[in-house]
Amino acid sequence: MSAATTAVGIEGPAAVQTPSAARTQSDAGVPHGSGGSAKRRTTIDATTGQWSLGKTIGAGSMGKVKLAKNLETGEQCAIKIVPRQSTDEHRNDRDRERADHSKEIRTAREAAIVTLLNHPYVCAMRDVVRTNYHWYMLFEYVNGGQMLDYIISHGRLKEKQARKFGRQIASALDYCHRNSIVHRDLKIENILISKTGDIKIIDFGLSNLFSPRSHLKTFCGSLYFAAPELLQAKQYTGPEVDIWSFGIVLYVLVCGKVPFDDQSMPQLHAKIKKGVVDYPTWLSPGERPLHTCVKCT
Repeated sequence: MSAATTAVGIEGPAAVQTPSAARTQSDAGVPHGSGGSAKRRTTIDATTGQWSLGKTIGAGSMGKVKLAKNLETGEQCAIKIVPRQSTDEHRNDRDRERADHSKEIRTAREAAIVTLLNHPYVCAMRDVVRTNYHWYMLFEYVNGGQMLDYIISHGRLKEKQARKFGRQIASALDYCHRNSIVHRDLKIENILISKTGDIKIIDFGLSNLFSPRSHLKTFCGSLYFAAPELLQAKQYTGPEVDIWSFGIVLYVLVCGKVPFDDQSMPQLHAKIKKGVVDYPTWLSPGERPLHTCVKCT
């Protein structure tokens, strides 16, 4: 169920400037890439104080996430570390430069968008620092774990609990969409649970601004949660792809599995494009209306 997250191209509006709060630091003494004999960076100086980097608590295609501690207050945060240079293999220098530019725009856009967000069910950004070779994005530390791990250990959720989480996800998405922001990678792996039992949506790395009068052209996201129009390479406004993903997430919460699955990639694509959902016989009539958004996009 952990299909790779992908993005192709950069669409407008791409001219999102680096957040004014971002501080640029030198990476002197910090090795670039795998070479170099200098010691790895162990602290980050930000407007919120000096942070000591700890253990790695997550990793993805863009970078890794480390637990950090404020040396003055003792507060913990999660620092997303994104290399500014591409780590993939490229045929030539021109391709590498294009990939680096695309990655820089995407990371700057994520930092700018998340800086604007202020919602109880969206993981808040505390600070952002840009060095010669890395971006360091400081987020609130959500100490309850991933929703995915919760479902793996507990199985499908009871209706009451699924409704609670569903309302919170809907509230966060509504807030984003009302502010012209589309997430574009909503999936069970990008939902955390706090110790208080509330959800936090994370990873706005594929997010963008949208306008009802124009269309987005980047086809991105995670296959099992991707809307049919993305697989069909159709242009889209924005919110509709989040709503489809929301429906898939709800299905996973109450059924403990994704609605579309197949060992054959072409068959999986065909099932998603067709959009026919089989509901388990034990699913209550009260739970089925939760998934109408799957069919109405």
